[in-house]
Amino acid sequence: MADYLAINWGKTGLSGVEAHVSSSAVSVKRSFQIAWPDELHPARDPISAGSWLKNEFSRLKIASKQILISFPRHDSTIRLIEIPDVPLEEVPEIVRFQTATKSSVPLGQLMLDYLLLPAQEGKTTRDVLVASISKDLHQQAMKTFQSLGMEIVSTGVSSLAAAEWVSHLDVDLANLDVPTLIVNQIDHYLELSLISKYQLLFSHSTSITSGDQAAIESAIQTEINRFLLARSAQLGGHNIELVFLIGDPLALQDFATTQGERLHCRVEVIDPLLQIKTGTGDVSALESPGVLAGPLGMLYSQSQKRLETVDFLHPHKAEEKPDRRKLQIGLGVAGVALILLTAMFLTQRSVSDLDDQIAERQKVQKDLDEFLKRGQPTLESVALIDEWENSNSKALKVMQELDTVLPGTDRIYLGELDVTRSAGQSISRLRATGHAKDDLDVRDLNQQLSNHNYRVHPKRSNNTTMDTSYPVPFEIDAERLPAKAEPPQKPATEKNK
Repeated sequence: MADYLAINWGKTGLSGVEAHVSSSAVSVKRSFQIAWPDELHPARDPISAGSWLKNEFSRLKIASKQILISFPRHDSTIRLIEIPDVPLEEVPEIVRFQTATKSSVPLGQLMLDYLLLPAQEGKTTRDVLVASISKDLHQQAMKTFQSLGMEIVSTGVSSLAAAEWVSHLDVDLANLDVPTLIVNQIDHYLELSLISKYQLLFSHSTSITSGDQAAIESAIQTEINRFLLARSAQLGGHNIELVFLIGDPLALQDFATTQGERLHCRVEVIDPLLQIKTGTGDVSALESPGVLAGPLGMLYSQSQKRLETVDFLHPHKAEEKPDRRKLQIGLGVAGVALILLTAMFLTQRSVSDLDDQIAERQKVQKDLDEFLKRGQPTLESVALIDEWENSNSKALKVMQELDTVLPGTDRIYLGELDVTRSAGQSISRLRATGHAKDDLDVRDLNQQLSNHNYRVHPKRSNNTTMDTSYPVPFEIDAERLPAKAEPPQKPATEKNK
């Protein structure tokens, strides 16, 4: 098909591969890593940075003119939102509307695309995975490569593109039909993606502290625990059956064995460099080989796309609809001009000419009526959104109240939660089981509940745990006490006596 240059656009430099892509295979010519000089950074001057980069590409013998850009997951934002189950042509407009209500940054400053997740039986809403990135960052990359005369074919997110690369591995190795977790450490960031039935469900990025291998593996295990706990609802009660750790197999093999025993699933370690070395390309050693997973996924998506992904350069769009207000104004002006011309021609034309003009006006009116009818579904969709947002969900109120009572998951996390509500939609009794780092954290939790007007019934947990990071199991049984009545105030006349 063509030769492509696929790169991961980092703030400190570029990492990527040059490859030939056909309809059945990707053949890598070379891999590379380039660091930006401080005085020629694209954030300051993309044109000058492009001129410097041209010399670097010439030194590396890179000649491809078509480029695929993968932006790091931590430089993007991914949200999971709910929208009404409306026709597909109305989804882009509703997604932008919903995203605008949740984003702290105006949509005019963002590049936006989305993935529509499959409909669930019995639900009147659809889940949508919305990805966005700063338009300024996107423009820096675009201007840099455009100054080299290169054609930017596609722009995406590294973790989503890495999932595409994994889907092209050996069929016996990568069966993404089962619940699958992809973990990729790139420098001081960890990217995690959840896939099931060849559908990306969510992707997350977090920073991890540097240190020895044991400290890094402990941090990775903690983040895996948090991610799976947060996404458990999307798995619908199913357990993870396959985990991919992207990196050096020699460094991660022991960790992979431990994770397999802890999660009771198959864990595979895959190295992009080893995949490239199977060809005849020029491969450079990299400190974080996982940085190439995103660029490789961008290449494979050009060959044969197996997962739906985002493309900021070509986002999902609805069919453009005409601006009816401008159209009506234009038709009104044209109508006035037509009336004036008709008046001038009345003395020169016969009655048959006047009948033709009347017929033409009727046709215009009929076209206007058709335009107005096409807009009716959009108005009904907006009304449906308003009704949904004002539904005053009881479950949401309960979770908001729990958020003020329970702490975060840095020191503890809950495994089970049972809430009983009173007739006034307030919590009346709270039962839960969980795990903590030490006994003092459990005492702090009970004190926090007491401070929020709960009577805590002390209970000793008989549960056991295999989680060495949270070795203390606990149980909570607390009931909400009635609000204390304030003593009546004395009348003002009594105070003056």
